[in-house]
Amino acid sequence: SSWPPLFRTILGSPDPFGRQLNGLGGGISSLSKLCVVGPSEREGVDVEFTFVQMGIRDGVVDYRGSCGNMTAGVAAFAVDEGLVDLPTSGSGEGEATVRIYNTNTDKLIEATVPLIAGEAAAMGDFAISGVPGTGACIKLAFLDPAGSVTGKLLPTGAGVDVFDGVEVTCIDASNPCVFIAAESMSVPGTISPAEMSAHPDLLRRLEGIRCQAAVKMGMCSTIEETPAGVPKIALVSPPPPSPTAAGEEDGGGVDIVCWGVGGGGGGGGGVGCGEGYGGEEGGRVCRGASEWEDGG
Repeated sequence: SSWPPLFRTILGSPDPFGRQLNGLGGGISSLSKLCVVGPSEREGVDVEFTFVQMGIRDGVVDYRGSCGNMTAGVAAFAVDEGLVDLPTSGSGEGEATVRIYNTNTDKLIEATVPLIAGEAAAMGDFAISGVPGTGACIKLAFLDPAGSVTGKLLPTGAGVDVFDGVEVTCIDASNPCVFIAAESMSVPGTISPAEMSAHPDLLRRLEGIRCQAAVKMGMCSTIEETPAGVPKIALVSPPPPSPTAAGEEDGGGVDIVCWGVGGGGGGGGGVGCGEGYGGEEGGRVCRGASEWEDGG
């Protein structure tokens, strides 16, 4: 009970102007998160953490779900704070394996962190589409990620559901996610963030679908009670030979294009979703997979 007031002070919520200028938050859902990290007493686990999604305008503290980017940050933090035993090669170079337990989802994640002089590397040549510059590559392997919040890989019991006349697939892997074929919404899979923001009606429709899905997934009783952070919602499409959100011509370098609306953390479900393209179930939006790996 003592946590929420502290979290609101740290991030600058609630802020009626939606900017969080009085805290460390960035005024968007992806930049209004924090983690409480500590050593773990669980066998074979180095550290554990609780993920927090903070409401920007309303200051709502949401503990449901998790975040892949923040999990990568937890791994680097654990190395730098001495919460994990490092390889004793003497040079302080190489990689460290950090086994992480997430209290929100009751799941384990294994992180591989590159080292420089015995600390987590920050610089590197690894690039992510849509993110400027490069940095160190922290690899995350989500172990048995199915049912992170709902307890089921397919929370609705079906591979495909229909909301607002649109076919969707609801998957709970690492985080509950709702996937929609971009063509069903009459938008290209490589639509840019600026172009998406210029279509408020589309965003409102996607939010309506997300809320309906949340109820059917058993995450809330009414649409009004839908959590802000989960389920995630994303548009998926085959990789066309056209620029990505970062303006890159990389159609041949990816298997699917996944456009997340809102906060991140849907990578695990996205990999499972990608199994549907080019498979026997061509009429379906997605099809589940049994293994996921997400790099952050």
